[in-house]
Amino acid sequence: MPFKALASDTGGLLSVCEFTLDPWESGPVLHLHTSVDEGFYVVAGRLELQLDDRRLQAAAGGFVWVPRGTAHAFANAGPEPLHVLALAVPGGVEELFAEHRAYLATVQGPPDPKVLDQIGSATGAPTLGPPIRASDAPSIP
Repeated sequence: MPFKALASDTGGLLSVCEFTLDPWESGPVLHLHTSVDEGFYVVAGRLELQLDDRRLQAAAGGFVWVPRGTAHAFANAGPEPLHVLALAVPGGVEELFAEHRAYLATVQGPPDPKVLDQIGSATGAPTLGPPIRASDAPSIP
């Protein structure tokens, strides 16, 4: 994920990254952050989020706030690419992504969910369930 601002750039106050998801693509596993709040600004496309037990969607121009301690996952909810600017308060979430990236670079085939959970738990982001699929996504053949 390309980061626009790292915790080291902001005195630890926030981290900002930008990401895209292909049409109907799922994002991360259902997880929560114990000490980080997140915000998602939808630049283009439609984002579907699960926040605890509810689902919501945000279209281009929409913003969703995810308070720390909220179980969440997201997916692209449309046939067009999704483009999102995401922020984390306080900063430092890039450390979680760096550890994931380092592990995934060593893996042949699908990653071990237990290892991903260990990385997440060690950085205050335990895994709570699988990724979500958008409600209106076409069936997988």
